[in-house]
Amino acid sequence: MGLVHLSNGNNLGFEKRESACYERASIFVSLIVLGLAFLPEIELPTRTFSFYVLGSLASIRLSTTWLMAALLASLACTGTDSLIRSHPLIHRGEIRYTFAFWALPGLSVVAATLLLPLASNRPYWLGGLALTALLLLLIAVAQYHTVDPTDPGYRLARLALNILVYLVALGLFILIYGSKTRSLLSATTTAAVGGLLALGLLRGVHHNLRLTGLYTLITGLALGEVTWALNYWTAGRLTGGLLLLLVFYLVTGLSQEGLLRRLNRRTLVEFALVALVGLGLIIKYRP
Repeated sequence: MGLVHLSNGNNLGFEKRESACYERASIFVSLIVLGLAFLPEIELPTRTFSFYVLGSLASIRLSTTWLMAALLASLACTGTDSLIRSHPLIHRGEIRYTFAFWALPGLSVVAATLLLPLASNRPYWLGGLALTALLLLLIAVAQYHTVDPTDPGYRLARLALNILVYLVALGLFILIYGSKTRSLLSATTTAAVGGLLALGLLRGVHHNLRLTGLYTLITGLALGEVTWALNYWTAGRLTGGLLLLLVFYLVTGLSQEGLLRRLNRRTLVEFALVALVGLGLIIKYRP
C-alpha cells in the first residue's frame, strides 16, 4: 500500500508540474503572438545610424520590425527563463545557468518577426502566425523536458529541439545572406546567430559549460569566416543559406562528438562524406 501511495503521489506531482509548465508557456507565448499580430498596425520612425569601421562607412537601419523583433525576443527569453526556473532541479541548485535556454526561443521569435511580413496574402499570414504559436509552445515545453536528462520525455524533446534549431538556423541564414549587406555586418551577424544556436544545440551534452561555450565560439567564428567568403560568390539566397547550414551541421556535429570524447578517424570520415555529398548536391542544383 505504501508503494502504491508513493507512486500515486509521484504521478500527481508530475501532472501538476506538467500543468504548470503548459500554463506558464501559454502565457508568454500568447503575449508574443499578440505582439506579432499587431505588428502590421504599428509604425515607428526609422532611424539610421552610420559609423566608420576600418576606414569604410557602415550603416544600420532600426525599423519598426527590428525594434519589435528585439522586444518580442526579450519577452521570449524572460518567459523561457521563468519557465525553466520553475523546474525542481533549479530549486535544488543542480542547474545554475538558465541563459543557455534563451537562444532558440529568442531567435525563433526574431525569425518569425522578419518572415511574417513577407506573407503574400492574409491567409498565409494567419497560417504563419498560427504555426509560430505552435512552434513557440513546442519549444518551451520541450526545453522544460530537457532540463532533467532522466525525464521520460527527454529523448523525444531533445530530438524535436535539434530539428527546430536547424530549421531556425536555415531561415535566419537565408535572411542574412539574402540581405546582401556588407561582409562586416553579415558575417558578424551570422557568427552571432550560429554561436547562439550552437549553444542551444550543445547544451546538456557536457557538464562543463565553459568547454561547451568554447565549441559554440568556434562554431560562430567558422560561420562568420564562411559568410565572408560567400559574399564574394554570386549565389542565390537559398544556396547561400544551405551552405551555411551545412557548415553549421558539420561544426556542431564534430563539436558534439568532441564533447562526448567520441571523435575518431571513423567519425571524421563520416562527416567528410556528409560534407562532400551535401556540397555536391548544393553546387549541382544551386536552388
